[in-house]
Amino acid sequence: MELLQTGNTWIWHPDWVDAKPDSAGGFLHFRKTLHHHHPGVTPAKPITINISADTRYKLYINKQFVHGGPVKGDERRWFYDTVDVTPFLRDGDNHIAVHVLRFYHATTYAWPFARMPIGGLFIQSVDQSTPCGLNTDDSWETAIDPSAELRVGDPFDVFMQIFERVDRRRDAHLTWTRASVVVIPFEGVGLTSPWRLCPRMIPHQRRTPLTFHALHNVRSTVGAAAWEALLLPHADSTSTAAATGLEQGAGGLRLPSNSTHHLELEVEAHKTTLLAFRFLAEAVASGTKLTITYSECYEDEPHEMPFSRCKGDRTDTTKMLIGPYDSYTLSGGVGTSPCYTVNSPREEVYQPFHYRTFRYLTVDIEVPANAEVTCVGFDVVETRYPLEVEASFGTGDEWVSKFWSISVRTLENCMHDCYEDCPFYEQLQYSLDTRSSSLFTYLLSADDRLARQAIVQIHDSFNPSIGLTASRSTDSIMMRQYIIPFALYWICMVTDHYEYYADAAFARRFLGVAESILETFASQIGSHHGLITSPNNAAWEFTDWTTPWAKTPPGVPPAVGRTGVSTYINCLYAYTLKALATLHKHLGRRESALGFRDRADAISNAVSLHCFDGEFFTDGLAQVPVPANEYSQHSQVWAVLSGAATGTLAERILRESLANGDPDSQRWIPSSASQTRTSLIKHERRLFTMTSISFSFYTLRAAAAVGGAFYDEHFPSFWTIWNKQVAQNVTTWAEDSVGVRSDCHAWGSVPIYEFVAEVAGIKPAAPGFSKVAFQPRLRLFPRLNMTVPVGGINDKLIEINWERLDDETIVLTHLRSEKPQPVSTISIQVNSYS
Repeated sequence: MELLQTGNTWIWHPDWVDAKPDSAGGFLHFRKTLHHHHPGVTPAKPITINISADTRYKLYINKQFVHGGPVKGDERRWFYDTVDVTPFLRDGDNHIAVHVLRFYHATTYAWPFARMPIGGLFIQSVDQSTPCGLNTDDSWETAIDPSAELRVGDPFDVFMQIFERVDRRRDAHLTWTRASVVVIPFEGVGLTSPWRLCPRMIPHQRRTPLTFHALHNVRSTVGAAAWEALLLPHADSTSTAAATGLEQGAGGLRLPSNSTHHLELEVEAHKTTLLAFRFLAEAVASGTKLTITYSECYEDEPHEMPFSRCKGDRTDTTKMLIGPYDSYTLSGGVGTSPCYTVNSPREEVYQPFHYRTFRYLTVDIEVPANAEVTCVGFDVVETRYPLEVEASFGTGDEWVSKFWSISVRTLENCMHDCYEDCPFYEQLQYSLDTRSSSLFTYLLSADDRLARQAIVQIHDSFNPSIGLTASRSTDSIMMRQYIIPFALYWICMVTDHYEYYADAAFARRFLGVAESILETFASQIGSHHGLITSPNNAAWEFTDWTTPWAKTPPGVPPAVGRTGVSTYINCLYAYTLKALATLHKHLGRRESALGFRDRADAISNAVSLHCFDGEFFTDGLAQVPVPANEYSQHSQVWAVLSGAATGTLAERILRESLANGDPDSQRWIPSSASQTRTSLIKHERRLFTMTSISFSFYTLRAAAAVGGAFYDEHFPSFWTIWNKQVAQNVTTWAEDSVGVRSDCHAWGSVPIYEFVAEVAGIKPAAPGFSKVAFQPRLRLFPRLNMTVPVGGINDKLIEINWERLDDETIVLTHLRSEKPQPVSTISIQVNSYS
C-alpha cells in the first residue's frame, strides 16, 4: 500500500490542448511568489515538499535549479520526489518557478515516457499541519510556452522525440493565467487521481561538471584559436584574451553580422549530459540561430538511417558527424521570457530540457545580416545514476585495463532513472538488457536500488489477459510491446537478486506473477511433442539480431515460422524453471520447487527428442530435411544451459558451433544480397548463425557450464569483437556488429562479469553471499589484483591478489569492511580450475 493520499492537489493549464500536428509535445511554465520569513536565531524548521509532474519537471527557486524529475513511472506507479527547499529560500519574497515538459498522450511518439490522459503538476508540503505555501492550487499562475516544441520526423530519433525546435522571439506572445485544479470528485471514497503516486525508490542523479576535450574542423570568420580559447580549458587566462582579442572580463566572443560558424566539439569519452549554451542578452542578437547536432562518433555515409551504419575509427575527423539535433533562435532578450538561470536576464541561455547523449557535438551558429551576437560559452554537466563503483580489476595487461574501464563507463551511461538499453537512441528498460546490467551492477557495487526498482516496474507491467510482462517498463501505453522470452528474463532477474542479496520478503512479492508467466508458457505446450509452440498472436518471438534473421519478423529464426517451435524459447523456459525452483527451495517451498524441476526436465527431454538431429540442436523441430540455415550457436548454447545437452555432447556441440560460426551472420549485408545468399546457401561444412554481443553473456555461461578447460581455452579468442572496437577507438561498447547503430549499449559490458565471476572466480555460494565461492582460473593471467563487493548479508569487500612464480601461483585474499560493523565471519569455499 504505497499510494500517497493526494486529494485535489494537481493543477494544469485550463486551455492546454493535448495534441498538435508535427509535434510530440510541448512545454509549460508555472510560477508563484512565496513570502518567507526566516525566524532569525532559532534554526528554521526544514521546508520539505513532495513534487511530481506529468511528464517531466524542473523546479527553480530564485533562478536556482533545485531539482528535476520525476523518475519515469507509468499508470500503475507514478513517482514523486521529496525535496528540502529550505537552502534555496531567502528572507522575504521568493520566486518559485516550475518548467514542465508534457508529451502528448494519444500519440505514438516518445516511447520511453509513460504519461496519463491529462497533464498535471503536483506539489504538497510533507508536513500538512503547517503548509508552506507551495501546495499546488489555483494561486499558481501558468503559461503555455509558445516558443518551443518537440520535433518529430527526425530519421535519427525514431523512439524518443526529446529534441527541440525553439524560437524565443515568440515569447513576446507568452500569456499567464490562473492554474486550474484537477478535481477528483467524492474525495475519501477510494477514488484517486490518474497518477498512482509512490515515493521515489532511487537516489537523485549525480551531476559532474565537464570540460570539452578538443575542437575540430572549425569553419568560422573569427578563427579556430579564438574558439579554442573560449571553449577549451586553459590554465593561463591571458592566452584567452590574446586569442580572442577581448579584454579579460569582456564576457565572450563577438560574432559579426551575416556570418556562419561551424564547430565540432569533443568530450573525453561518450557521455550523457545536461547542456547550456550562453549568449549575451541584447536586442541586436535577435534572429541568430543555433543548431546543435549530437553524434557518437565520426563515420561514413550510413547504409540505412539510423539502423545500419558504416563506422570505423570513431575519431577520424575527416569523416562526418551525424545525428539528431536541437535548434534555437535567440530572442535578443525579450522581457517576457521566463528566467531559469542565475545570469538571466543579462544572458540568454539555451538549455535542452532532457539530457543529451554524445561524444561529439556539432554547433552551427548563423548570424543574420541585421544582427550581432556575443557567445559567452557552453557548459556541459554529466548526469547519471550515482553508482559508487567499489570493484576494481587489473592484471597488468593494457587490454584488460581498457576492457574494464570501457565496460564500467558503458554501464554507467545506461543508468539514469532506470536501466536503459542505449541512451542515445531509445532509453528503454528491456528485461533482457536489464538482467545483464543488473548482474554487472551487483559485481561493481553493493547498491541494488536501481535493480530493485527495475524488478518492481517490470512486474507492474504484467498483463493478466496476455499472461506476460511487457518487454520493457515505463513506456508509452500507445507503444506497449510484448516479447515472449523477455518475461522469462524478468523471472531470472528476481532469482538473481535473491542469489546476491537474500531478500526473501522482496522475492516473495513477485512469485505470483512469476508463476502466472510460467503457466502461460505451459498452456502453449503441444500434446504431440511436449514443447512450447508459437502462440500465433501479436507477441514477438525475438531471439537475436543476426543478418540471416533480418526478415519479418526480425530477429526470429526461420525455423520457428516453419515448424512452429523455438528451440531457444523452450530451453530458456527450462532454464527459468530451474532458477525459480532454486528460489522456491530457499524460501521453504520444497514441493513447488520439485514441481518446477520436473517440468524443466520434461521440456529438456522433449527438446533432445524433437529438436536434435543426431549431431546438433536445430532452431526448431528437427524435421528432415533440416534446411542448412536452421542451425545456430544460440540453440547449442541454450541446449547446454537448459540441461538438454550435458557431458561430452555439450562440449562437442559448443566447440564445433563456436569454431564454425558463419561470419556473414554478424556483419551487414544488403538485403538483396542476403536474400540471394540465403536461397543459394550450400557449404562444404555446416556453418552456424553466430550469437551477437547481446547473447555473449549466455554464450560464455554455456562455455563455463561445459566444465573442464573449455572456458579457459576459448577465453582469449572470444574477445575479437571487443578488441576490434578498441582498435577503432571506442570509449563505450557498441550495440552490435551488424548494424552498429549505437556506440553505447550495456549488454556489451560482459567483461565485468567474466573478470570478476569467472577469472577471479567470486560468486555467491549461498544466497546473499553468506558463503562465497572462490574458484579462480589461475591459468588465464600470471598476476591479478581485484576488489569486489559482496553485498547482501555481508556488505564487505574481498581483495584478491595472485602472482605466478615459476611453477607456483601465490594467491592472497583479504576481507575488509568500509563501515563499522560488529565482528563477523564469512565462509569462503575455495576451488580452482587449475
